[in-house]
Amino acid sequence: MTRKFLAAAIALFVILTSVVAFMGWRAKNEIEQVVTDQFNGQQLLLAEKIAADIDEHFTFLKTSLHSLSDIWRQSPADAAHPYAAIPPFFQMLKHWKVLAMGFARGDTGPAKWFDGRGELEGDAGIDPAQALAFARDPARAGSAFTGRVTVPDTGPFAGKRVVVMAVGVSGQDGDPAVSGAILLVLDAMAVAREYAQGVRSGATGYAWVVDDQGFFLDHYEDRFVGQHSIEARRERNPSLDWSRIESLLRDRILTGQTGTDWYMSGWHRGVISEMKKLAAFCPAHPSGTDDPDNIWGVCLAAPVTEVQGLIGRLVVREWLLVGLFEAVVFFGFVVAMYFSMRFSRMLGTEVERKKEELVKAQEKLIRSERFAAIGQAAAHISHEIKNPLMLMAGFARQVRKRLPEGDKDVEKLKIIEQEAGRLENLLVEVRDFSRPAPPHIDFGDINTTVEETAKMMAEGLKARQVTVRTETLPGIPAVPHDPNRVRQVLINLMKNAAEAMPGGGEIRVTTDFADGFAVLRVSDTGGGIPPDVAGRIFEPFCTTKESGTGLGLAVCQRIVEDHKGEIAYASSPGKGTTFTVKLPV
Repeated sequence: MTRKFLAAAIALFVILTSVVAFMGWRAKNEIEQVVTDQFNGQQLLLAEKIAADIDEHFTFLKTSLHSLSDIWRQSPADAAHPYAAIPPFFQMLKHWKVLAMGFARGDTGPAKWFDGRGELEGDAGIDPAQALAFARDPARAGSAFTGRVTVPDTGPFAGKRVVVMAVGVSGQDGDPAVSGAILLVLDAMAVAREYAQGVRSGATGYAWVVDDQGFFLDHYEDRFVGQHSIEARRERNPSLDWSRIESLLRDRILTGQTGTDWYMSGWHRGVISEMKKLAAFCPAHPSGTDDPDNIWGVCLAAPVTEVQGLIGRLVVREWLLVGLFEAVVFFGFVVAMYFSMRFSRMLGTEVERKKEELVKAQEKLIRSERFAAIGQAAAHISHEIKNPLMLMAGFARQVRKRLPEGDKDVEKLKIIEQEAGRLENLLVEVRDFSRPAPPHIDFGDINTTVEETAKMMAEGLKARQVTVRTETLPGIPAVPHDPNRVRQVLINLMKNAAEAMPGGGEIRVTTDFADGFAVLRVSDTGGGIPPDVAGRIFEPFCTTKESGTGLGLAVCQRIVEDHKGEIAYASSPGKGTTFTVKLPV
């Protein structure tokens, strides 16, 4: 009987151990699968955002080319050659990674090219024949041409991966026939870098972009850029089997599919070892529907250890409990059943907690788009706090006036008034930043706005040994602007300039007109902007002043953007800073 019971206990122990081990292994796999799917889903969201940004970039350039084509079509018969209108357009588009613009007629010699410094000699290494053929195809009338990525052998773009875009221009005097094409050369690697560089998935994942031939347009490692994505990997680690990533690239990424997968790699961010990477990919379509085979592949890749790191602690706990469970089962069936149930409950709780964490992480991406609503709440709170502050300051002022001048509490009450005033100013700036009033824009004389503001500020700055010099350019066309909001920008910039010159100095306020913009400049002779904050000065709450809020320049930027304008700065250590505001006329 004892032997039978012992044999039955051992058999039961082995069965239970096997069942528990199997359940633990299965639960671990299910958790890993859930976490992996969620992680790859978040990577896919990032990849789709990069692809959408690239598509928008090309869409904007197509729209710009059509605008230039319309200008040519509407010109009178004796108007200048369309090449004359290209330089000003190039100045506007060069910030969109455009290397050069040109015009090709096809029947009157080679294309003429312009790169911002002047006309390029020769054909610049670019053959416009394909673009001209596209423009003259009646079936594609009104469409813009976007070529595939090429590498010119000669000319100023030799060795670069570029894309040629074009749009046809009609003949003058109502002639509908296409007489030529307006061209532009785009730096493909710069476009990819603009939207993919710095994007991170998880702790160490990064993005890479390939063109339709599989060449890297952007990668975390700069030395891979411009190389073939498979050959570069094989050259770096020839012993590794790259067949899976090769198949993934050929059969899915470069065929325009969207999805998730994995591949084997030999390194990641300086770590050299064979590892499995999770990948999420989607296509970007530079040419839209005109050429469905002209595809750029966008991929987010991260090692699978990113997922294992999320559940590693849970897995360790799981196996510790399994070991303890087996030891207890050996001494009694009842105790073993108790621990089995406890283990199952804990495992289910941990699975649900991990799922909730991943769902919350995904919702965080969506909540980031609702910042405007949060800003309204911040403005409301600022309004509610401001009223009690004003009451406290008023009561403190009344009590102070009733006290004798030498009373020891007078200084304390003055501190209350000053701090209440400082907090009131802070709340006003928070309100202006989080819920700015819409500008009341109307055409007006920008010089009058500048001169009145400078005159108003000059009196108050004399006490700081700061002089204000104003130079306005006569004849600037009427500028659509809200004088009060533009005055607020100038006041903030002049205050900052004065605070940058604690020992006194000169503030120079000037106006100019260039390229269809009214240009306002505020210059000081201070010590310049510290290099450690130079790249963040327009970020909210970035300040180098002990009592500053860091919202002044953020408010200025928002006001200028509300006017469809631009704000920038140039600073030299020890020589001063110049802020430039451009408002469209």
